[in-house]
Amino acid sequence: MGSQGQVETPKFRVELSDYSVSVDEWTRAQNAPKSELPELNEAQKAVAGKFGISEEKYARSVLASRYGMRRLRARATRLGEEVERILRDVSSESKVTRVVADMARERWVIVLQTPTRQVGIPVSREIGDDFLDFPTREAIEDLKARVKFGLEMGEKGISPK
Repeated sequence: MGSQGQVETPKFRVELSDYSVSVDEWTRAQNAPKSELPELNEAQKAVAGKFGISEEKYARSVLASRYGMRRLRARATRLGEEVERILRDVSSESKVTRVVADMARERWVIVLQTPTRQVGIPVSREIGDDFLDFPTREAIEDLKARVKFGLEMGEKGISPK
């Protein structure tokens, strides 16, 4: 965050293959004033009607989904920024181009551009979340080891698993 409350845009793209909604996000959406609810498009109104859900209740679930996506996008950005810091030490010519939150497969995928090719590094959700939730020295070292291994395999033309 900048001094004016502005969020810096990362130099890489963040992609969400799916998302989740926490209990706190769901509760926040259920308690949000009506003025904060998103306007439903015609397709969303049709879905609400098809399932016998009020438009307001459906709008609250859409709002909760937005909260969940915002949280996951912020986490992916933090993870990508940490990998950029790691790259300064291990491969200064490489850069993060994308971070994919692939939660259905319980992983993050960090896509790097190296001097010779693009490399996708899968990072287990456990390793990524350990860093994001408790950035201990051990969590940072686990992430660093995964990035180094992925770079080594990628430069050999082997897709790291």
